[in-house]
Amino acid sequence: MSLQLHNSYTFWLSRAASALQESFNQELSLLEVSWSQWMVINLVSRGLADTPATIAETIGVNRSAISRSLDRLEKKGLVVRVPDNEDRRSTKIQITGPGALMVAHMDDAAALHQNRLLNQLDPDDRQSLKTLLAKLLLTQGIDCSSWS
Repeated sequence: MSLQLHNSYTFWLSRAASALQESFNQELSLLEVSWSQWMVINLVSRGLADTPATIAETIGVNRSAISRSLDRLEKKGLVVRVPDNEDRRSTKIQITGPGALMVAHMDDAAALHQNRLLNQLDPDDRQSLKTLLAKLLLTQGIDCSSWS
């Protein structure tokens, strides 16, 4: 069986993800952060991850990608790397004062972006989308049960 590209669900899911990430990057451009940097700050500011390894695992990217994001965020003064007092081989990531001030603005941009997307769907379609995405992610071993 031959599967044409435009008949591939993976292709269309990837296209949708890329388009949504790019439109979110445009929302965040005024704040001079990217979607990937927003994910890092979002996790760190909420205490959901505090090491490069846990950030990478939670987001689902490799550690070198997180290292690059952290370099950029640190250069902007939004996060700092500090030695882990319990494990000198490890580094903890902390949000700075300016980073904490940015969180509310980033949250506003994220909410605006998500609402623009979801307002295109009726409530039943939103719930169906969420249910189907959760099922697809679970087939890949990704548990999104914390998605509220």
